[in-house]
Amino acid sequence: MENQSEERTTAELFSEYSGLLLQWSWLLILLAILAGGTAYYISNQGTRIYQTTTLVMLNGAPGYQSDPYSASIVGQQLATTYAKVMVTRPVLDSVAKRMGLTDFPGAASVSVSPVTDTQLMTIVVQDTDPDRAALIANTLVSVFAEQIQTDQTSRYADSKKSLEDQMATLNQHILDSNAAITETNQNILDTNNALTEIINQIVNDTKALASTDVLDADKAKRDQLESSLVQYQSQLTQLQTTQSQYQYTYNNLFQSYQSILLAQAQTTSSFIQKSPAIPNRNPIAPQPVRSALLAAVVGLMIAAGIVILVEFLDDTIRDPQAITRKWGVPILGMIVSYKSTKGEQLITVRHPRSPVSEAFRSLRTNLQFASVDTPIRTLLVTSPSPSDGKTTVVSNLASVIAQGGRNVVIVDADLRRPRIHKMFQLSNRVGLSDQFIQTQDHFDGSLKSTEITNLHALTSGNLPPNPSELLSSARMVEILRQLSNKFSTVIVDSPPVLLVTDALVLAPRVDGVILVIKPSVTKWSSLRQALDQLQHIKANLLGVVVNDVNLSRSRYYYYRGYYSQKYGKGYHYAEKEVPERAAEPKVIVTDPSAARQALLRTMKSTDQKK
Repeated sequence: MENQSEERTTAELFSEYSGLLLQWSWLLILLAILAGGTAYYISNQGTRIYQTTTLVMLNGAPGYQSDPYSASIVGQQLATTYAKVMVTRPVLDSVAKRMGLTDFPGAASVSVSPVTDTQLMTIVVQDTDPDRAALIANTLVSVFAEQIQTDQTSRYADSKKSLEDQMATLNQHILDSNAAITETNQNILDTNNALTEIINQIVNDTKALASTDVLDADKAKRDQLESSLVQYQSQLTQLQTTQSQYQYTYNNLFQSYQSILLAQAQTTSSFIQKSPAIPNRNPIAPQPVRSALLAAVVGLMIAAGIVILVEFLDDTIRDPQAITRKWGVPILGMIVSYKSTKGEQLITVRHPRSPVSEAFRSLRTNLQFASVDTPIRTLLVTSPSPSDGKTTVVSNLASVIAQGGRNVVIVDADLRRPRIHKMFQLSNRVGLSDQFIQTQDHFDGSLKSTEITNLHALTSGNLPPNPSELLSSARMVEILRQLSNKFSTVIVDSPPVLLVTDALVLAPRVDGVILVIKPSVTKWSSLRQALDQLQHIKANLLGVVVNDVNLSRSRYYYYRGYYSQKYGKGYHYAEKEVPERAAEPKVIVTDPSAARQALLRTMKSTDQKK
């Protein structure tokens, strides 16, 4: 046996995994429904969450009114900063206090996000109460706008207060200076009037030839008034100079005050609400339908992953065609599953026209093609494990060969757990084991006829203590020779090849060996070990028979289509069976390449004879 493995195409792998998922579709759908239903129930029991939104605009970028681009960039940065500050605990506590609450509601959540490339911000509030959610959003805008205004005003408060105090003091000095100037002007006016009167008095007294004392007194008074007038004028000049200084200083302070007001106006940004929040009565969460759909999808994916993982870890044979791909061993036949009751006749006898019987006839035909050059007279049937159904295959194969007109004998070489006598309801008191102690070349009492024409059975007989020694003896070779001289086909039923050595000692002594496997039961490791052992002893392995195939599985679609086409949907067949004709029915060949090669060999042999 050579390893003739070949790579499978992507389409074949996809088809294999698709068939696997289709096979387990009921489980996938069930898990998806359970996951979706559970998610729907849990989600539907959750607390309803309501959401409201409001849009605010940050108007103005401090210090960049003359540069629109810079103002836009700074405005976006400021909006990002404000978005983070608005959700801090002090701001939210101020909102709760404004709403008359002792603390911010724990069920509520606030998120603020700036709109890209704009100076807009979106405020989203979620709460279990839609009215409270809208109230929180609107209150947050007003509270934060007031805090911004307060923070921006506080930066210039000290400077403005200092300038206002200085301006008030200077204004008071200016007022006092004005009063002093007014008083001095009045004094000058009064002095001028008095001086005018005294001068007129001096003139009158001179004309009247007043006494020298009177004139001297008038002149002294005049001099005194002139001195006072000079003093008042000097005082007025000083007051006017001082007032000018006060006014100049006041003007400078006023200009500084105006500069501060301008700077404050330039660095102040307004927080304007463009769309007030309104209560939204439709909850955003929970969403049972969406949760159920997502859970169903996730459950479906997890179930599919589990199925694929289990399939990957499963060492049992699920794709019989892989046997040919890996090791080049042909598949001689595929026997479909069927129901049988203990004590009933063989399926090939009870329903000779059934699909199962056709499968056994297909196996018979393939064996004939495989033995064109060297006819198979003795055939050994074994299996890797005990539960592969080899005895059933042996019995039905012998039955269809006998129905084809050949003289067949079944040898039950399973001297540990014989079953042939049970299959045909025969006595097992005398059988193969008794032939080892007889010297006669006849099988009186051991060879039994069955109810099937041309079919005999050599049952196991009493179970010996040393089966392997008996089967490997020269007497066993003689028994097989005698049977092959007496019958056209000898089929030997042996124990599983991996459990005991019985099959291995018999395999080199027969013309061909058939290995029976059962999908989903026989392991790849067991099959590999069985093939290696048969190869080691140089047994003539004709091929593999796949037993108990479930046609409902997608990977056996070809065979299902074949049987459905031939026998109708559901694989029904008539209750009243018609005896098989001598002519060989048309059957499907499970290994067309092997059949073609055998046919070519036949034609070549015929030409050589001619």
